[in-house]
Amino acid sequence: MLSSSIRLISLASSLLLVAGCAEVNSGVRDRFPAAFNAPSVRSDFEDLLDFGANMANMPTSARTETCRSLVKHQKDLPDRGIVLQLMIGRLLSDACGDIPKILDELAGIPPDSLGDDRTQRLVLIHTEALKRINSTTKKLGSLERKQKTVQTVLDSKDTNGSKKKESQLLREKLEAIRSMEKQLDETSDGK
Repeated sequence: MLSSSIRLISLASSLLLVAGCAEVNSGVRDRFPAAFNAPSVRSDFEDLLDFGANMANMPTSARTETCRSLVKHQKDLPDRGIVLQLMIGRLLSDACGDIPKILDELAGIPPDSLGDDRTQRLVLIHTEALKRINSTTKKLGSLERKQKTVQTVLDSKDTNGSKKKESQLLREKLEAIRSMEKQLDETSDGK
């Protein structure tokens, strides 16, 4: 009986010791992550995904500010990395530049210079998405111009129609006044 209680106590102490060490180790790891994490090489793909995720989590005003900064930087010192960030950012904010310009700059980047296959596919997907947005924007602009033309025509017809209605109403009032004058004249002549 004594030996089983000693075994039980030693098992419990061993478990507490292991649990305590695990807790200490996790605290050290949190304070000094570089010492315990092996360095990894990040790819453009991961950087672009992180950039896109960060942009998606930003409020609209911060996105606009980030895009303006990227556009300015790209004008001052053109860089392939900035073009790729503008490509990602343009899907999230209109402030990230002109789509045709971004597409032209992307076309100037040789696919094999993009590094790994994942980055090349990401750029291909975003390029097609930008082409689609650009096409839709052009169609929308064309529809808005047509709508304005139709609205102008309708407004002019409305104006003509309301003028006709107004002149008809004035004629009816004039006729009513003449009729009343005639009745007054007849009543005054009859007295």
